[in-house]
Amino acid sequence: MTIFHFVFLTAFIGGLLLAVFAMLHGMEHTRRNRSKAPSPFFNLPAIAAFAVGFGAVGYPLESRTRLPLWAIILISIASGAVAISGMITLLARWALRDVARTSSADGDEIQGQLAIVTQAIALAGIGEISYEHLGRQLRITARALSEKPLSVGAEVVIDRIENGIAFVEEWAVVEQRL
Repeated sequence: MTIFHFVFLTAFIGGLLLAVFAMLHGMEHTRRNRSKAPSPFFNLPAIAAFAVGFGAVGYPLESRTRLPLWAIILISIASGAVAISGMITLLARWALRDVARTSSADGDEIQGQLAIVTQAIALAGIGEISYEHLGRQLRITARALSEKPLSVGAEVVIDRIENGIAFVEEWAVVEQRL
């Protein structure tokens, strides 16, 4: 057994431990300057991915083949680089999926939101409402769920938003049901 057996094995086990630490504690725990966004390439999960890829490929090559040491090290470094790129791609896909899920979940967060009619909503017509969401005052076109027109200043509750149109119901009607 050569010293490189231990180097590759230590890199593999150390990478696994770093990955578990990153999963349990996140990246914020290890950053000194938390005012900046973390680097997408040089962070704890990236180091863990490189170490796992480096060790997982280097150890079997060192112990089971007769390749020269320089070739084993080059192949191991390339494997670590592939592991980093795979990890970054995977995390980016998860992040983009979460952004899409968050934007579609905003409609669920809006359901039951109190709003004020800012443009009268005619019978089976479209008007406009104003409401506050996440500290911002927002305006959106609206349609009444009832067969009654809604005047400016009326308090309404958002039932749902479909295709950029809020379907609203008078607060008094909702209050009676509660």
